[in-house]
Order: sequence, then C-alpha cells, then structure tokens
Amino acid sequence: MPAKTLDVVSVGEILIDFVGSPKGCPLAEVTDFRRAAGGGPANVAVGVARLGGRAGFIGKVGRDAFGDHLQKVLEENNVDTRGLLRDREANTTLVFVALNEKAVPEFVFFRHGTADTRLDPAELPREVLAATQILHFSSVSLTVEPARSATLEAVRLARAAGAVISFDPNLRLSLWPDRETARRNILQAAARADIIKLNAEELVFLTGCPEMAAGIAALLSGIAPGPRLIAVTRGAAGAVLARQGLQVEIPALPVTAVDTTGAGDAFMAGMLTALAGISGEGRDLTDLEERELHHAGRLAATAAALACTRPGAIPALPTQAEVEEEIQRNLRRVGF
Repeated sequence: MPAKTLDVVSVGEILIDFVGSPKGCPLAEVTDFRRAAGGGPANVAVGVARLGGRAGFIGKVGRDAFGDHLQKVLEENNVDTRGLLRDREANTTLVFVALNEKAVPEFVFFRHGTADTRLDPAELPREVLAATQILHFSSVSLTVEPARSATLEAVRLARAAGAVISFDPNLRLSLWPDRETARRNILQAAARADIIKLNAEELVFLTGCPEMAAGIAALLSGIAPGPRLIAVTRGAAGAVLARQGLQVEIPALPVTAVDTTGAGDAFMAGMLTALAGISGEGRDLTDLEERELHHAGRLAATAAALACTRPGAIPALPTQAEVEEEIQRNLRRVGF
C-alpha cells in the first residue's frame, strides 16, 4: 500500500453559507445575511486540520469570488487543496440559513447546476485518495450526477488503497425527490462505510427503530458489508459510540448555543482525528477498547460544543489548543 501522508480526506460539497440575522427569525422574513464558508465535507476537513490532523479536500467551486474565498479558507487552514477544482462554467454553490430560537438551522440551497454538483469521476486526484488513512463523505453529493458517481468512485479508489471509509448521512430531504429515494440511497452508501456518524432523527429515519439501541444494532448488523463503528449525536443529551459488543455514552458539555450549523461536522472532525491515529497503527475498528471510544467521543463532543458557541460553520470550528483546554476543564465531570 502507498504511504499515508494524510489522516483524513473529505470529498463532496464546499459552499458559501449566508447566515441570516437576527436569530429566531424565519428565513422568509430575514433581511440581513453574513457570509460563512461551509459544506459538510469541507467543514470536516478544516475541523481535522485545526485539531492538528493532516487533512485534504476534494470538490469543486466556481471561478468566481466565492470560489476564491473558499480556496483561501482551505489554504489558510492548512488543508491540502490538490483536489479542489475550479469550474469554468458553473458558479459556486450558495446556501441561505436562518436560525430558530434554539439555534437550529433552516436551509435553502441554491445548487441547481452549480460547481459542487459537477465533480466528475475522471477529475478525481488519485494520488490524494491513495494517500489518506480515512476518506469521508456525506449524502449531499449523492443527490445529483455526476457528483454522485464521482463520490462513489472516490470511495472505491480510497478503499482499494487501504483507507477507512467514513460517512455522514447529513439528511437534507429538500435535495431528494422523495423520502424513500433518500432512505434507499443513504442506506446503500452506509453499506460502503466503516464509520457512520448520524443524529438520533436520522437513525430513526434510516432504520425505522424508535429505540436507539435497536437502531444502532440494525445498522451494525442489518446492512452488508456495513459499518464497524456507529456514532449517534443527541444534542444536549450527549452522544453514543458503538461497535459490535461495546457501547459508550459521552455526555454533552453545557454551553450556550449561538449556532448549531457546524456542530455535527465538528463532532465528526474530532472523532476522525482520534481514529486516524488508531487506523495508522493498523488496528481494526471492531477491536477498539472502551477507553479508546471514550477518548474519541470526548474529543468529538468537546469540538462540537465549542463550535456551537460561535456563528457559522467553518468559522466556528475550534483549534486543538482550545479543545485540549476545554477537555482538561471538564475532566472532573462524572462520565466525561
């Protein structure tokens, strides 16, 4: 196998979030917006880099001012941009976001024919895919061609080169023709993954199991070949990390939420940063010990909590020093 010079590479959407203000105002009534770099896979790549990992990104932006900004953001955060392509014909994808009174986002995508949807399998940087310990993707890039085929081909190439595959359903029903199409395609993608991170609502949507334990069991054993590690985020109730035969609960840190837009991606970045080191040792995810799951969960939950205290997605992602300081502050908490 080729040498692994990157810990995590994300493939998929990178875009501009226009976040509305004031908070608590429905998107239809928002008049003021603030620009923020975003897109789930891009958020994860930057999150890993800020936590001290070696990160890369594969995706497409337009040859426009927004594409210039996104490339600059990745470069300033030390993310490998060999896989960032510039489309000569299509513009960078835009998303408008409003936050309700609990800082939960409402999205409207301007994504028809935009750059991120036009990533083609022939454009994939094979040397980047061969160099990563972990490849991460989400379901957003599976909603339209040719990005869907490019994403699945990236998964195939990375796995063939020995990478662990990470998947976030990141359910956005407005991007799918109907609920059943979304469910079927997301489950097919989940079957290709070794690691899945999802929230409690997505777990119910995919498995039909109202009880979390049953839903986790359904994902771990009900799809083939299927994931070896599941993480379920539950907001203020914390998170659960599970593999076959072992499940650990991670408490949430009490914070005042300003914006939860990037919290799930911050969680994923923290978890993958921790798991990349274990993967680099040649360990199998099914052999993870309880202390290792707790470590990954603590890092992930702390990164997510800190991200909630700031507006935006990428602008809110914490640094390694911030997370380590917060973990030390909370070590005396029961169960943390």
